[in-house]
Amino acid sequence: MTTQSASSPENVFVKPPLGHLLHKIVVDTVVEWRRRIRSRRELAVLSELEVKDIGYPARAEAEKAKPFWQP
Repeated sequence: MTTQSASSPENVFVKPPLGHLLHKIVVDTVVEWRRRIRSRRELAVLSELEVKDIGYPARAEAEKAKPFWQP
């Protein structure tokens, strides 16, 4: 008769604690906000000609005017 230890492959999947999941959500959110800030700052420094060259000047203007928390 074989006994299973706590480290056996059958016991590999264990739900992470709620705090760990919450931490991941918060970190992922902050990373996304920082990406938006960086992207919108880059749009803000483009010249009018560069913005037109993107092909969607109205969309670029609207995007750079949004606060970082808005997708």
